[in-house]
Amino acid sequence: MMREMRRIGKVVSLLLAAFLLTGCWNRVELLDKGFVMGVAIQSVEPEIVHLTVQIFKPSQKAGGQGGSMQKSFININTKGRSIFEAVRDITLHLGRKAQWSHMRIIILDEQTARTNNLLSLLEYFYRDHEARITTRVLITKGEPSEYLKVRPMIEQTISQQFNKTEENASGSSGKALTVNLLRLAQALKSEVPNTILPIATLKPKGEATMSGLAVIRDSKMVGTMSASQTEDLLMLTNQFKKGILNVPCIHEGEGKGESEAIEVQSVRTTMKPIIQSGKLRVQMTFELSGNIGSLRCTKLEKRSDEKAFVERIQQMMEARLLGTIRETQKREVDLLGIGNALYRKNPRVWKQWKQDWGARYAEADIELKGSVRLLNTLTIIGKPIYMK
Repeated sequence: MMREMRRIGKVVSLLLAAFLLTGCWNRVELLDKGFVMGVAIQSVEPEIVHLTVQIFKPSQKAGGQGGSMQKSFININTKGRSIFEAVRDITLHLGRKAQWSHMRIIILDEQTARTNNLLSLLEYFYRDHEARITTRVLITKGEPSEYLKVRPMIEQTISQQFNKTEENASGSSGKALTVNLLRLAQALKSEVPNTILPIATLKPKGEATMSGLAVIRDSKMVGTMSASQTEDLLMLTNQFKKGILNVPCIHEGEGKGESEAIEVQSVRTTMKPIIQSGKLRVQMTFELSGNIGSLRCTKLEKRSDEKAFVERIQQMMEARLLGTIRETQKREVDLLGIGNALYRKNPRVWKQWKQDWGARYAEADIELKGSVRLLNTLTIIGKPIYMK
């Protein structure tokens, strides 16, 4: 009898547990979804948004019959009074619902970025539960839809290639920046709503490459920065990981017009805002460490030689970084985070200065001092290889 009661108890327990299990009441088959890899947004008409989505075609093989290459993606164009409306119209073309969880990149052209509030324009991707907040954002020169037509070099889609380019170029060359939806919102919702976004350019042969930065002020694009200024801003904002620093030769005759290379391993920048007599003074320092990548005209056979070489690099970097700082002051765009640092340090003063911060930043006295450390020559020879 006891054994029978135990058996009944186990059966009842299993039945009760079954009621707690979740079911697939809202399941959607994979064949009913189109996986979006990238999206291009362009606002060329008042109140109308043009949308191009790149859908991955997983069933396509890399090569077809006869060795001909087949595209592993398809681009669909829609438009609407909002991105939400344009998204819903994708089904009319594809016959499937757009799935945003695998999206790699969001592309906007310069004109759209200059005339639209970026956070307002991209609000759909912040609200939708499928879109990843880590999706990267990119500005393009020319129509963004043209960039999604570019055939990728190695990746399955150009959207994946853009994603990899930003990630790896930022970590190895120091000439590219990675900004995702999260970082963009954090920057534009801060006390100083200024930030930078990477810019891509389409070459005549159909190759897309990174080429500088877009300057964003109050959620709209207001200008650009060059590729060299990209490196400077990354260094000044502690976003520079690794890259190559070219040091011009200074000797006359042999080596004139050439440059030597330093493999930068790390750059650490600090800032200290100081308020004196109602004016702002900022003390900035940077510490740069790296290896000698190549020598063309400098001999490092004695300690004095290395000391002079390091001082030359230090002076060059101080002048170069200060030049970029002065450029941001000229434009009245605080891209260094000084205003946010001041807000954290002295919120009472910031409350008084916030309204005219652009003008105050332009007039601020910013000082910059640096130190350079050579870690290795990457060889036992402390002079150019061709020299005896």
